[in-house]
Amino acid sequence: MKNKNIMFAAVLLFAVALPLVPTVYASGPFATNYTNASLSGVYGYSSDGWHLGPSNPSNNSTNVPLDAAGVMWFDGNGTLKFHDTADLGGFVIQRGTADNPIVGTYTVNPDGTGTLQYFSNASNHTRAFAIVDGGRELQLAGADGLDTSRGVAKKQ
Repeated sequence: MKNKNIMFAAVLLFAVALPLVPTVYASGPFATNYTNASLSGVYGYSSDGWHLGPSNPSNNSTNVPLDAAGVMWFDGNGTLKFHDTADLGGFVIQRGTADNPIVGTYTVNPDGTGTLQYFSNASNHTRAFAIVDGGRELQLAGADGLDTSRGVAKKQ
């Protein structure tokens, strides 16, 4: 009986003291609270880099310069839509339109990094990103082995 009373007193003490302990959040240089909801609205963007041959349309054996500019929209729940104009070694490509955009998905990690994925020109594409400037800007990088590229997107 004595052990039960001690156990009961310990549980009671813990239950009373627990609310007095301050909430502890993860700490460190990368601990934040970003979610998919951290990205919403329209961003204008541009990117440049190199498409890694042999699958490019203008030359089937060498790497070809590429660049693109357009707009993308994030819904805050993991869906993105975009349209742009890209130049692949002098071959101009219109990807989507305002009325018929390319649709993809995105995932935001708690530290503000993430990935976006979409299907375009018969290929799956992945881009890595980092949210910067309080969500007003994204730093973008190719992350799928089809090209080496980097870009920036700014909230409109």
